[in-house]
Amino acid sequence: MPGTFDNSRRRFLQAGSLAGVSLLAASCGGGNNAPKSANQPANQASENPPTPVPGKLGTVVGGGKLADEAGNAMFYVGVVNLDVTSPQAKPIPEIGFLGHGFTPRIDKPHIVLITEKHGQGCCEVDLLQGKILRRVKTVGGREFYGHSSFSPDGKLWYCTEAETGDGSYHGVLAVRDADSLELRDKTFPTHGVAPHDCILIDDGATLVITNGGGPLDRDDELPCVAYVDVKTGEARRVLKFSNRKINAGHIAMTSRGELVCVSAPREGIPNGDPDYLGAISFYDPAKDAVTTAEDPVRAKMKGETLSVAINEKTMIVGATNPAGNIVTFWDFRSGKLVRQYEEFKSPRGISMSLNGKYFVLTHDQATQLTLIDAETLEPQGKPLVDTSYISGSHNFVFDLPA
Repeated sequence: MPGTFDNSRRRFLQAGSLAGVSLLAASCGGGNNAPKSANQPANQASENPPTPVPGKLGTVVGGGKLADEAGNAMFYVGVVNLDVTSPQAKPIPEIGFLGHGFTPRIDKPHIVLITEKHGQGCCEVDLLQGKILRRVKTVGGREFYGHSSFSPDGKLWYCTEAETGDGSYHGVLAVRDADSLELRDKTFPTHGVAPHDCILIDDGATLVITNGGGPLDRDDELPCVAYVDVKTGEARRVLKFSNRKINAGHIAMTSRGELVCVSAPREGIPNGDPDYLGAISFYDPAKDAVTTAEDPVRAKMKGETLSVAINEKTMIVGATNPAGNIVTFWDFRSGKLVRQYEEFKSPRGISMSLNGKYFVLTHDQATQLTLIDAETLEPQGKPLVDTSYISGSHNFVFDLPA
């Protein structure tokens, strides 16, 4: 069933049939430039911006944590319109937590629900007015765990949450009324422990959810990617990793259902251990086959493979490893490495511009933003913006009204 991949990250797309899905085998062989205060204007764009290309690039948004002049942590939402002559950040200050997942409303894409990774933070923000509209709480003993999605009719809001009160971290798919943001009576399991990312597919019938898994010594808490029926809560399919030393983190999907999953080391592998490496895995449901990343570059992918984006036209996948100071690009069809960059300090968020011409990379403690040509994979000169206020795990490209 054909569909359109939504680069605005509304977390809804159409995908092919789930029939024939097999197990996911993943045996992968505070800088000085921080702003002084919330009211300090962002830096102007750097010299030599890239030549404009046909089609809208979009507006980049994301969460950030920077220090004020007294050294106190301040939390921002960075907003950068790429379709103006001299892009610069328009930060929304002090939302109270580091924003991780950003989910725009279906009918009002300038209004987003922002969720914290492992915490109580959640709020609704108007990106155009630059203000918080309301805050959202979860029930006692649970935490927001990173990402969310709206149903295609805009009436329901699904959140990945975890049971923390009993220490189990069992995954819960919380269902809320999209208007009132009140919890519905029914919740569903995510069919794993420590749930995180989620993408709605099959015309809104199935939510694809990553479950990071428990500690390395827990065979009953293995990482997985679950395809959950949002009406019944049943798992249509559960994809499990054959490599027990990596978790299931963030995912990207095409309109045909091709899946990329990036991973961090499982809990229990200490920093400095040879197995303290991230990973990237590829699943093609049409071929019912998995291509796993076994390139020697993986030795440089230390810690978490954090953010991932896929260019559906070329099927090139970009991924970041902040601890390894490396950005890698992969051919989805073969699973082979095609390009790597080690000059970007602490690369974090990566996404696609709306017109598919660029990968958008946020990096460095100064929250720089650089465009990388999607065809040549060449960085477009100096950073387009020196201070984007986006230092969190992701950046998202939205199609905002003028």
